[in-house]
Amino acid sequence: MEQEKQCRICLDGVDAERELGRLIRPCLCKGSISYVHVQCLHRWRQTSASKSAFFACPQCRYQYRFARTRIAGLATNPVLVGGLSGLLFTFIVMVASYITTFFMSAFEEPTYQSLFFISPIEVAQDLITAAFRVLRDGELAGTFEEPIFSSKSTTATEMPLPSPPPGVLKRFIRRFILGLPLVGASSLVQMLLSVGALGPVQWIARYRGSRNRRNSNSRDIAAIIIISLLLVGAARALYKVYQLTQDLTKRALLRAEDAILEVN
Repeated sequence: MEQEKQCRICLDGVDAERELGRLIRPCLCKGSISYVHVQCLHRWRQTSASKSAFFACPQCRYQYRFARTRIAGLATNPVLVGGLSGLLFTFIVMVASYITTFFMSAFEEPTYQSLFFISPIEVAQDLITAAFRVLRDGELAGTFEEPIFSSKSTTATEMPLPSPPPGVLKRFIRRFILGLPLVGASSLVQMLLSVGALGPVQWIARYRGSRNRRNSNSRDIAAIIIISLLLVGAARALYKVYQLTQDLTKRALLRAEDAILEVN
Protein backbone atom coordinates (compact mmCIF):
# COMPACT_ATOMS: atom_id res chain seq x y z
CA MET A 1 0.00 0.00 0.00
CA GLU A 2 1.06 3.61 -0.63
CA GLN A 3 1.09 4.40 3.11
CA GLU A 4 3.57 1.60 3.84
CA LYS A 5 6.30 2.86 1.50
CA GLN A 6 9.44 3.95 3.32
CA CYS A 7 12.74 5.31 2.07
CA ARG A 8 15.58 2.94 2.92
CA ILE A 9 18.00 5.88 3.37
CA CYS A 10 16.14 8.53 5.38
CA LEU A 11 13.39 6.19 6.68
CA ASP A 12 10.71 8.79 5.85
CA GLY A 13 7.63 7.94 3.86
CA VAL A 14 5.34 9.60 1.36
CA ASP A 15 4.96 12.68 3.58
CA ALA A 16 8.50 13.75 2.67
CA GLU A 17 7.99 13.49 -1.10
CA ARG A 18 7.46 17.24 -1.49
CA GLU A 19 11.00 17.92 -0.24
CA LEU A 20 12.83 14.74 -1.22
CA GLY A 21 11.05 13.69 -4.40
CA ARG A 22 8.84 10.72 -5.03
CA LEU A 23 9.46 7.28 -3.60
CA ILE A 24 10.69 5.01 -6.36
CA ARG A 25 12.08 1.51 -6.88
CA PRO A 26 15.41 2.12 -8.65
CA CYS A 27 16.69 -1.45 -8.40
CA LEU A 28 15.67 -5.08 -7.84
CA CYS A 29 15.74 -4.97 -4.03
CA LYS A 30 12.64 -6.35 -2.32
CA GLY A 31 10.80 -5.70 0.90
CA SER A 32 11.52 -2.75 3.19
CA ILE A 33 14.60 -1.64 1.22
CA SER A 34 12.93 -1.49 -2.18
CA TYR A 35 11.94 2.18 -2.07
CA VAL A 36 14.04 5.33 -1.94
CA HIS A 37 13.39 9.05 -2.41
CA VAL A 38 14.80 10.53 -5.61
CA GLN A 39 16.86 13.13 -3.74
CA CYS A 40 18.08 10.60 -1.19
CA LEU A 41 19.26 8.32 -3.97
CA HIS A 42 21.02 11.23 -5.66
CA ARG A 43 22.86 12.20 -2.47
CA TRP A 44 23.76 8.59 -1.78
CA ARG A 45 25.29 8.18 -5.21
CA GLN A 46 27.26 11.40 -4.81
CA THR A 47 28.60 10.81 -1.27
CA SER A 48 29.06 7.05 -1.05
CA ALA A 49 32.61 5.87 -0.37
CA SER A 50 32.16 3.13 -2.92
CA LYS A 51 32.61 4.31 -6.50
CA SER A 52 30.37 1.54 -7.77
CA ALA A 53 27.47 2.93 -5.71
CA PHE A 54 27.16 5.76 -8.21
CA PHE A 55 26.29 3.29 -10.97
CA ALA A 56 24.67 0.35 -9.19
CA CYS A 57 22.80 -0.64 -6.06
CA PRO A 58 25.27 -1.93 -3.43
CA GLN A 59 22.79 -4.63 -2.32
CA CYS A 60 21.44 -6.23 -5.50
CA ARG A 61 24.13 -4.88 -7.86
CA TYR A 62 21.46 -3.68 -10.29
CA GLN A 63 22.81 -0.90 -12.51
CA TYR A 64 20.73 2.24 -12.24
CA ARG A 65 19.16 3.59 -15.37
CA PHE A 66 20.36 7.06 -14.46
CA ALA A 67 21.59 8.24 -17.86
CA ARG A 68 18.27 10.01 -18.41
CA THR A 69 17.71 11.18 -14.86
CA ARG A 70 19.33 14.50 -15.72
CA ILE A 71 15.85 15.42 -16.96
CA ALA A 72 15.01 15.89 -13.27
CA GLY A 73 17.42 18.82 -13.16
CA LEU A 74 15.30 20.61 -15.71
CA ALA A 75 12.52 20.85 -13.15
CA THR A 76 14.64 23.09 -10.93
CA ASN A 77 16.65 24.84 -13.64
CA PRO A 78 15.94 28.57 -13.14
CA VAL A 79 16.90 29.37 -16.73
CA LEU A 80 14.42 26.89 -18.17
CA VAL A 81 11.65 27.78 -15.73
CA GLY A 82 12.30 31.48 -16.27
CA GLY A 83 12.18 31.08 -20.04
CA LEU A 84 8.94 29.13 -19.94
CA SER A 85 7.48 31.66 -17.49
CA GLY A 86 8.44 34.52 -19.80
CA LEU A 87 6.77 32.85 -22.76
CA LEU A 88 3.62 32.13 -20.77
CA PHE A 89 3.53 35.67 -19.37
CA THR A 90 3.98 37.15 -22.85
CA PHE A 91 1.13 34.97 -24.13
CA ILE A 92 -1.12 36.18 -21.30
CA VAL A 93 -0.27 39.83 -22.03
CA MET A 94 -0.93 39.38 -25.74
CA VAL A 95 -4.31 37.81 -25.03
CA ALA A 96 -5.04 40.67 -22.63
CA SER A 97 -4.21 43.17 -25.38
CA TYR A 98 -6.92 41.74 -27.63
CA ILE A 99 -9.39 41.76 -24.73
CA THR A 100 -8.47 45.38 -24.10
CA THR A 101 -8.97 46.24 -27.77
CA PHE A 102 -12.40 44.60 -27.77
CA PHE A 103 -13.51 46.56 -24.69
CA MET A 104 -11.64 49.76 -25.56
CA SER A 105 -14.77 51.93 -25.33
CA ALA A 106 -15.17 50.95 -21.65
CA PHE A 107 -11.77 52.48 -20.86
CA GLU A 108 -12.39 55.86 -22.47
CA GLU A 109 -13.65 57.56 -19.31
CA PRO A 110 -13.31 56.83 -15.57
CA THR A 111 -16.17 55.13 -13.75
CA TYR A 112 -18.67 57.02 -11.63
CA GLN A 113 -17.75 57.61 -8.00
CA SER A 114 -19.40 55.29 -5.50
CA LEU A 115 -19.60 56.60 -1.93
CA PHE A 116 -20.48 53.38 -0.13
CA PHE A 117 -18.96 50.58 -2.17
CA ILE A 118 -15.64 50.21 -3.96
CA SER A 119 -15.79 47.65 -6.73
CA PRO A 120 -12.50 45.89 -7.57
CA ILE A 121 -13.59 45.75 -11.21
CA GLU A 122 -14.12 49.52 -11.26
CA VAL A 123 -10.73 50.10 -9.64
CA ALA A 124 -9.06 47.98 -12.32
CA GLN A 125 -11.01 49.84 -15.01
CA ASP A 126 -9.96 53.22 -13.58
CA LEU A 127 -6.31 52.13 -13.47
CA ILE A 128 -6.43 51.04 -17.11
CA THR A 129 -8.19 54.25 -18.12
CA ALA A 130 -5.54 56.34 -16.36
CA ALA A 131 -2.75 54.32 -17.98
CA PHE A 132 -4.25 54.84 -21.43
CA ARG A 133 -4.61 58.57 -20.74
CA VAL A 134 -0.92 58.69 -19.83
CA LEU A 135 -0.07 56.94 -23.08
CA ARG A 136 -2.25 59.27 -25.11
CA ASP A 137 -0.68 62.29 -23.43
CA GLY A 138 2.71 61.18 -24.67
CA GLU A 139 4.27 59.76 -21.51
CA LEU A 140 5.23 56.56 -23.30
CA ALA A 141 3.77 56.66 -26.78
CA GLY A 142 6.31 59.21 -27.90
CA THR A 143 8.95 56.53 -28.06
CA PHE A 144 7.36 55.14 -31.21
CA GLU A 145 7.06 56.61 -34.68
CA GLU A 146 3.34 55.89 -34.73
CA PRO A 147 0.86 56.36 -31.85
CA ILE A 148 -0.33 53.30 -29.99
CA PHE A 149 -3.89 54.58 -30.02
CA SER A 150 -5.80 55.82 -32.99
CA SER A 151 -6.06 59.58 -33.15
CA LYS A 152 -9.11 61.67 -34.06
CA SER A 153 -10.58 61.17 -37.49
CA THR A 154 -9.05 63.36 -40.15
CA THR A 155 -11.03 65.59 -42.50
CA ALA A 156 -10.78 65.71 -46.23
CA THR A 157 -8.27 68.56 -46.03
CA GLU A 158 -6.15 66.75 -43.46
CA MET A 159 -4.72 64.00 -45.57
CA PRO A 160 -2.28 61.93 -43.53
CA LEU A 161 1.19 61.52 -44.92
CA PRO A 162 1.87 58.02 -46.22
CA SER A 163 4.10 56.02 -43.91
CA PRO A 164 5.55 52.55 -44.24
CA PRO A 165 3.81 49.84 -42.23
CA PRO A 166 5.41 49.15 -38.86
CA GLY A 167 7.66 46.16 -38.54
CA VAL A 168 6.88 43.00 -36.66
CA LEU A 169 8.87 44.10 -33.61
CA LYS A 170 7.08 47.45 -33.33
CA ARG A 171 3.68 45.83 -33.73
CA PHE A 172 4.60 43.33 -31.02
CA ILE A 173 5.76 46.08 -28.65
CA ARG A 174 2.60 48.12 -29.20
CA ARG A 175 0.44 45.08 -28.63
CA PHE A 176 2.42 44.18 -25.49
CA ILE A 177 2.05 47.69 -24.07
CA LEU A 178 -1.65 47.58 -24.84
CA GLY A 179 -2.15 44.39 -22.83
CA LEU A 180 0.20 45.14 -19.95
CA PRO A 181 -2.16 47.58 -18.11
CA LEU A 182 -4.90 44.95 -17.94
CA VAL A 183 -2.54 42.31 -16.52
CA GLY A 184 -0.92 44.76 -14.12
CA ALA A 185 -4.22 46.23 -12.94
CA SER A 186 -5.79 42.81 -12.34
CA SER A 187 -2.80 41.64 -10.30
CA LEU A 188 -2.55 44.91 -8.38
CA VAL A 189 -6.25 44.95 -7.48
CA GLN A 190 -6.00 41.38 -6.22
CA MET A 191 -3.05 42.37 -4.02
CA LEU A 192 -4.67 45.57 -2.71
CA LEU A 193 -7.97 43.82 -2.05
CA SER A 194 -6.30 41.73 0.64
CA VAL A 195 -4.98 44.81 2.46
CA GLY A 196 -7.99 47.07 1.94
CA ALA A 197 -6.17 49.81 0.03
CA LEU A 198 -8.37 50.10 -3.05
CA GLY A 199 -9.81 53.50 -2.14
CA PRO A 200 -6.67 55.69 -2.41
CA VAL A 201 -5.53 53.92 -5.58
CA GLN A 202 -8.92 54.42 -7.20
CA TRP A 203 -8.89 58.13 -6.30
CA ILE A 204 -5.46 58.62 -7.90
CA ALA A 205 -6.52 56.65 -10.98
CA ARG A 206 -9.70 58.71 -11.41
CA TYR A 207 -7.81 61.93 -10.84
CA ARG A 208 -5.29 61.10 -13.60
CA GLY A 209 -7.81 59.47 -15.92
CA SER A 210 -10.23 62.39 -15.88
CA ARG A 211 -7.82 65.09 -17.11
CA ASN A 212 -5.01 65.60 -19.58
CA ARG A 213 -1.51 66.59 -18.60
CA ARG A 214 -1.74 70.28 -17.75
CA ASN A 215 1.58 71.37 -19.21
CA SER A 216 4.65 69.70 -20.58
CA ASN A 217 7.01 71.39 -18.10
CA SER A 218 5.42 70.15 -14.88
CA ARG A 219 6.13 66.68 -13.62
CA ASP A 220 3.03 64.50 -13.72
CA ILE A 221 3.23 62.88 -10.29
CA ALA A 222 -0.10 61.07 -10.74
CA ALA A 223 1.11 59.51 -14.01
CA ILE A 224 4.31 58.32 -12.34
CA ILE A 225 2.30 56.75 -9.51
CA ILE A 226 -0.09 55.02 -11.90
CA ILE A 227 2.67 53.60 -14.09
CA SER A 228 4.66 52.51 -11.02
CA LEU A 229 1.62 50.74 -9.54
CA LEU A 230 0.91 48.94 -12.79
CA LEU A 231 4.53 47.85 -13.09
CA VAL A 232 4.36 46.47 -9.56
CA GLY A 233 1.20 44.59 -10.50
CA ALA A 234 2.81 43.26 -13.69
CA ALA A 235 5.89 42.14 -11.75
CA ARG A 236 3.66 40.35 -9.26
CA ALA A 237 1.79 38.65 -12.12
CA LEU A 238 5.09 37.54 -13.65
CA TYR A 239 6.18 36.09 -10.30
CA LYS A 240 2.88 34.20 -9.98
CA VAL A 241 3.36 32.83 -13.50
CA TYR A 242 6.90 31.78 -12.54
CA GLN A 243 5.59 29.93 -9.48
CA LEU A 244 2.91 28.21 -11.55
CA THR A 245 5.40 27.21 -14.25
CA GLN A 246 7.85 25.91 -11.65
CA ASP A 247 5.16 23.81 -10.00
CA LEU A 248 3.85 22.37 -13.28
CA THR A 249 7.36 21.68 -14.58
CA LYS A 250 8.37 19.90 -11.40
CA ARG A 251 5.29 17.72 -11.46
CA ALA A 252 5.67 16.80 -15.12
CA LEU A 253 9.41 16.16 -15.07
CA LEU A 254 9.50 14.36 -11.74
CA ARG A 255 6.82 12.01 -13.01
CA ALA A 256 8.89 11.47 -16.14
CA GLU A 257 11.92 10.75 -13.98
CA ASP A 258 9.94 8.25 -11.94
CA ALA A 259 8.89 6.45 -15.10
CA ILE A 260 12.54 6.19 -16.15
CA LEU A 261 13.93 5.09 -12.78
CA GLU A 262 11.11 2.87 -11.64
CA VAL A 263 11.74 -0.87 -11.77
CA ASN A 264 8.55 -2.89 -12.08
